[in-house]
Amino acid sequence: RVDAGALLVKPHTLSWEIEDRMISARFKYYYDLTQYNLGFSILFGLIRGINSGIVTFGTFGMLVGFISYRYFQNNQYYFYYNLGISKISLLTVTWLINLTISAFLLLIIR
Repeated sequence: RVDAGALLVKPHTLSWEIEDRMISARFKYYYDLTQYNLGFSILFGLIRGINSGIVTFGTFGMLVGFISYRYFQNNQYYFYYNLGISKISLLTVTWLINLTISAFLLLIIR
């Protein structure tokens, strides 16, 4: 005998699952975009110095990462759109995280 109550999805459980998916999706975007940004920033840091590489990671490297992501993985934006996550939201969160990391690293180095 199957309990009918066990088959029902509780609303609060469903909202947590959706929130977990959105967090996972944002982390995936951050990870993918940061790979391009980090590669460019390390290269720039080797040429111009470590401080320039760190500043680039938090600023101009984001633009390079965004352009690279759009070129190589543009279709992935449909995945985020279907989850209800806008491109501006993804970029803002990623930029704030990278800017915070850059500021922290610059404070440590100096």
